[in-house]
Amino acid sequence: MTWRKRLWGTSLLAGLVLLGIFRSHLGTRLDSFTVDEPWHVVAGASYVRTGDFRLNPEHPPLAKLWVGAAMPRDFRLRPTPVLKEKLQERDLVEETMFFDNDPARAQHRARIAMWSLHGVLLLVLGLLLWRAFGLAWTVGSLAFLAIEPTVAAHLPVVMTDLPLGLTLLVAAVCGGLLAADWRWRWVAGFGVAMGLALGAKHSALPGVAGIVAMLALAALWSWRRGGLPLAAARLGKLALAGMLAVAVLWAQYGFHFHAGAEGSDGFNRAMADKVADLNLGHWRQALALADRGHLLPRSYLWGLADTVRTGVEGRGISQHVVWGKVHEGQAPWFSWPLIIASKVPLALLLLALLGVCMLWRAKLSRDSKWVLAGVLAGSAAYLGALLGSEGIWGGIRHAMPLVVALSIAAGAALSQAWTLRARTLEAAARLSVVAVLLVGAAAMTLGEKRLWEYHNELVGGSDGAWEYFGNEGLDLGQRFGELRAFHDRVVRPSGQSLYSNYWVGEEQMRAARFNYRRRVESLDDSNVQGVFDGYFIYTRSDHRPWPSWDWDPALVFKDLRPVARFGFVEVWHGRQVLPRTRAASMGAKIFDYIYKDNGDDWQRVARRLEEVAALFPQSASTGIELANAYVRLGDGLAAVRALRRPLDQHKAPVDARIRDQIQARITLIEQGADLSTLKPLRNPEME
Repeated sequence: MTWRKRLWGTSLLAGLVLLGIFRSHLGTRLDSFTVDEPWHVVAGASYVRTGDFRLNPEHPPLAKLWVGAAMPRDFRLRPTPVLKEKLQERDLVEETMFFDNDPARAQHRARIAMWSLHGVLLLVLGLLLWRAFGLAWTVGSLAFLAIEPTVAAHLPVVMTDLPLGLTLLVAAVCGGLLAADWRWRWVAGFGVAMGLALGAKHSALPGVAGIVAMLALAALWSWRRGGLPLAAARLGKLALAGMLAVAVLWAQYGFHFHAGAEGSDGFNRAMADKVADLNLGHWRQALALADRGHLLPRSYLWGLADTVRTGVEGRGISQHVVWGKVHEGQAPWFSWPLIIASKVPLALLLLALLGVCMLWRAKLSRDSKWVLAGVLAGSAAYLGALLGSEGIWGGIRHAMPLVVALSIAAGAALSQAWTLRARTLEAAARLSVVAVLLVGAAAMTLGEKRLWEYHNELVGGSDGAWEYFGNEGLDLGQRFGELRAFHDRVVRPSGQSLYSNYWVGEEQMRAARFNYRRRVESLDDSNVQGVFDGYFIYTRSDHRPWPSWDWDPALVFKDLRPVARFGFVEVWHGRQVLPRTRAASMGAKIFDYIYKDNGDDWQRVARRLEEVAALFPQSASTGIELANAYVRLGDGLAAVRALRRPLDQHKAPVDARIRDQIQARITLIEQGADLSTLKPLRNPEME
């Protein structure tokens, strides 16, 4: 290939990446921070400036380091106090972002940084695909990624899902090229790509394992041709790539085991306790072994324990909205395919399906076949882990590697149509169909001003998706800007209170001087009837009845009138009389009293939680905290009564693992355990 062709091809790929970034800008320019971005930005700035990785170890540092380095010099950080729980840490980072800094300026810097990070990854991916499949295939794949709304929505966002998807696909391509010829350059490339994927997000592990398994089988298969020496040599190269990946991961943590370079570990929960919280014995033992042996950075292991706790074991969520139906227990296996089918534009889904069909009889090079094997192995392993997880609450972002992998099938469609082009009606039809699908997908989605909220026609589009799903793919706090403008224009002049049932940062609202009030601001609250006047923020999902939790929209909105709507978010005005809503807010206030304020008036806690439990007997969280209070008071009978309440009711199911934990605690107390030495039962909502 001549240098002119290389330059032209590279320019074409770079142009597609820039077009994708511009399209992302058009569809995200109105977005405020997601609820997690302030955490990631502040943590990243702390990593870069102090070398301490105690903040937000739930996620590895790749994206956070990149963004932290991009923060302006005058971005202020608070000294990190001793933290005991995630609630305290979230308050710290939100106060740092919204009270100590200019959040609009920080978001502007963060968006540019994430566009640059993702742009580099996309260009590297494009160059690798060009090497494996040719230019036409690569153009089709990058065009898919430039058009796909969920990918575009994540391009400027300081979260770990798209970095995971892109680095994992880069690793799969490098792994396939390594399997094709076992050259040293691909050993290095695969090792670096694996290390970056591991540093992007903990859920890279199953995908990486799938690719490594494919390579191990490929190495062993070479036994038939070259005998034991060849197979051993290739397995050795694979092992070296693995060692390089681990080194790249260590490098992202500054090559020190402890969170702090001086040997400190100031996590919001001690490492030993974090591991002990796990219910799955094999994970508990494996993480304890890795920690004792200093096999990986402790911050990474702490985050992996958190991922297992929240994503594998679950947060105790026992009801899931999937395709308009509420499913109890574990989310059904088809949840993830339906989530993907509802979020990817139909034209792009058809293009990917067409690519798969056209590959059936395609003549592929050795490199192409092995790269396809790597992508398939990584995607299948990731899908398998996803199907067995409890992370459906995250929605499409947790399936990002699968969405990104669909681009390979889409690229195949364009490649085969271009390769088989000829002056025949059939060839022209093939090429026309591919072009129509790409152009159609772009035309149908370019007008979307809120790409995060995009859903396709299968679920009634973005406006109707709330009736089909209840996950973070609907919204993640990005409507704050419109709410602030409405508040300043309407609510503040009225002098009335604003109550929110919309997940957006509380410190963000307080820093913006909202007339915001919780339903319960103090443990001394006496508004037992739950009478509230003013403005109320709700979401479209709040119109769904939840009989198991006594949520009746007809009652909630009975005396309210709508005054504004911003996509998924609505503002209402009037009066409410909702004792259950007040009780739920009291429960949240007690939660803060225990875990944020380190309160220890257990008589007061028990008295107030009895009010909550009387209206929400189905709440395992309330039952656990009430029982913990009684244990501290030395009242075992009352503790057992509090724990039995959620188990004996039939309104809402209790997660099986939580049920087992509660039953084990009841048995322990009834057998005469010394309450003074009994540790509090861990509340799953703390994760």
